[in-house]
Amino acid sequence: MYMIVKHMHLTIIVLTFVFFAINLIFAMKKSPLANNKFLKITPHILYTLFIVTFIYLVSVSELYPFVNGWASSKLAGFVFYLLSITLALKWAKNNMWRIAGAISAVFWLIVTARLGFADRLKIKGPSDDIDAYLFILNDTINAIV
Repeated sequence: MYMIVKHMHLTIIVLTFVFFAINLIFAMKKSPLANNKFLKITPHILYTLFIVTFIYLVSVSELYPFVNGWASSKLAGFVFYLLSITLALKWAKNNMWRIAGAISAVFWLIVTARLGFADRLKIKGPSDDIDAYLFILNDTINAIV
């Protein structure tokens, strides 16, 4: 069951990014399709499913946010990803800010994904291995630049 939910979780992440990219293109072109009801509602459903699968995965692995640094970092990355999407699609008044929001969203998606694959950070219980988190962040920035 764990692997099924994990793959569903990863699929949902890809789908949220695909819907974000489609909505961003329509918003930048000022297309009437940007107000399509399906394109506005589906990402919210995906975010809800993402949170449900996240809760299941952390409860099964016993890596709880605010107790475990890895899970807390993953949750924070998701929140910053959502804020970046909101900047790009709702708060931005021109295409320059939409692009800035899109770059920020991609950055937080990559940082959070790389953190997800950092198995050495998945330690049960409190962890104060700040150097490992800084290594992941620095490694991601170097990979982008």
